Amino acid sequence: MVSFLAYNFPSSFNTGQELNAAVIIDKSLVLGEDPHFMVALAWVESRLVTGRVSHTGDYGIFQINYNFWGKKWGYTNRQKFLVDMSSANHATIAATVVLKEMGKYKSCSGLHLPACYNGGPNWQKSKNKDKIMAYALKVHRMADRFRRKFPGWRKK
Repeated sequence: MVSFLAYNFPSSFNTGQELNAAVIIDKSLVLGEDPHFMVALAWVESRLVTGRVSHTGDYGIFQINYNFWGKKWGYTNRQKFLVDMSSANHATIAATVVLKEMGKYKSCSGLHLPACYNGGPNWQKSKNKDKIMAYALKVHRMADRFRRKFPGWRKK
C-alpha cells in the first residue's frame, strides 16, 4: 500500500509524480535501498513520468534498456516491458537489480554507481564519459537535496 499522504514532495511535482515517488519510496524501504537516491535516479531518468521510451531503447520510469536487460530477463515483447517498467513498483525492483549488478564492478563503486547505471561498467572508456559523469553528479545532487528537504522519506 502506497503511503501517498504520509510523504511531502517538492512543490514542482504533479500528482502523478507524487504517486510514483511514493511508490518508489515505499518499495525502496522494503528493498533496503535509499529512497532519496532511488527517487533522484527516477527523476533524472524520466522526471517520474510513466510510459517514456528513449531513442536508445530505454523504457519506463527508470529508463531501463530493453535490448540488454529486457532480453536478459526473458522479455520478448517491448510493449509488455514498457508496461512493467512504467509501474513504479515493478520498475523500482528492476532498477535495484540493475544497481546491484553494476555494484559488482570496481568502476561502479561509490559516486560512480549512477555513472554505471547510465553508461555500463565500462563507462570510463566511453566517448560520452564527461556526459555520463555529469549525469552521475546530477543524481547525487538531487538525492542530497531530497535528503535535506525530505528526511521523512526514510521513515515508514
